[in-house]
Amino acid sequence: MTTRALIAAASLTALAAPAMGQLSLLVADRSANSLWMLVDINGDGIIQNPDEVFLWHNSANEPGTLGIENLNTLARRADGLVLGGDQVRQGVYFFQDVDQNGDAQGMGESAVVQRLPNAESINIAFPTGSFFLEDGTALVVNAGNAFGADAIYRLVDLDGDGVFLSAGEVQPYVTTGAFGAVPNGPWSPQEIYVFPSVGGAPQVGYLRNSSANLHGISRFVDLDGNGRADDPGEFTPFFSIGNASGVPVTAGFALEPDHARPGALYMLQLASGGVDQVVRVQDLDGDGNANGVGEARLVYSNAETGFTSVDLVCLANGDLLISDNSGKRIIRLRDEDGDGLFSADEATVIFSGAPLVNEVRQMIEFPFTFAPPCPADFNNDGGVDGADVEAFFLAWEAGDTIADVNGDGGVDGADVETFFAAWEAGGC
Repeated sequence: MTTRALIAAASLTALAAPAMGQLSLLVADRSANSLWMLVDINGDGIIQNPDEVFLWHNSANEPGTLGIENLNTLARRADGLVLGGDQVRQGVYFFQDVDQNGDAQGMGESAVVQRLPNAESINIAFPTGSFFLEDGTALVVNAGNAFGADAIYRLVDLDGDGVFLSAGEVQPYVTTGAFGAVPNGPWSPQEIYVFPSVGGAPQVGYLRNSSANLHGISRFVDLDGNGRADDPGEFTPFFSIGNASGVPVTAGFALEPDHARPGALYMLQLASGGVDQVVRVQDLDGDGNANGVGEARLVYSNAETGFTSVDLVCLANGDLLISDNSGKRIIRLRDEDGDGLFSADEATVIFSGAPLVNEVRQMIEFPFTFAPPCPADFNNDGGVDGADVEAFFLAWEAGDTIADVNGDGGVDGADVETFFAAWEAGGC
């Protein structure tokens, strides 16, 4: 059975169980050189390993794409295309589950799309952040080292060959000047997030910086529409050391929107004594930064020995997921008392990696939907009979997404028609 069929079969057996809503994540595992899909199949809020863990991509892929070793950034486009930046392979990957079988291992489902050699001789050797703009254009952050400059690049496929190796296809978006006078200067640019446009205005982005004396967040926006966001007034401090809220700012990598508070951002940082912290920032007075009084707040701390936070994911309901890479765990933070903070009592381990997942490094929310390759064989047992009717209506009456057999995003009468048309025909 395919990965998708396994998930579907497990989903059918879980329909009668109390549900909290299905959570699905894509996780980069540096030790296993793999991408895993984690699916809370029964909706109980906990992802069990190995029953709810599925291999999504590794070096055994059918096209023979160069194996990943250290994906340190992941981004997902609206159509399901995933970008990964690998710091060991010194390149950018694309992955997509084209055949909808639950993984990106098949032909045409993975490729290295940017690396040396290329026509521009640009080396994205240390990718640390990435994001897809509303028009589908990818932004990739490079933290400068001996191989390349501090920069945010736009990837534009001018010749339509699916890769970014030709002249003009890796375009500076924020680079030398904004990041200092030299290509590899004092900055250590990390993750980025770009908010949706409002009223046709340019999208506004934010960058987490992790270098000494420059810790914090910068704001960037392409005001003049010239395809870059480092002209005068376009790249500015947003949250800095010495902010009027009195929140100490230290090194860190992750940057994530707070979906419960429009315009707010979370950032991870490591404080003295090995304490991992989450800080929430928001421009409340509309002056273009979050350095004012009350615009920053320390919302979570973890001084646990061996706890190593790497990434954050904020869910639509405001819950915050934080990865513990050393402990191979994912922790859900839920503000139960509504005070805007996350206490130790409001933290729940929802995933522990062993035995399959060796590291929980980067993670992105990765919605899982099910449209059976053959709607007639709804239970994926290889036959078309009454058991498929029973399984379909059990899912359909529960409103489960696995009953969306016509793939239109809803569970309704149209799915019944699609199912019975295939079932009465005896197959697909």
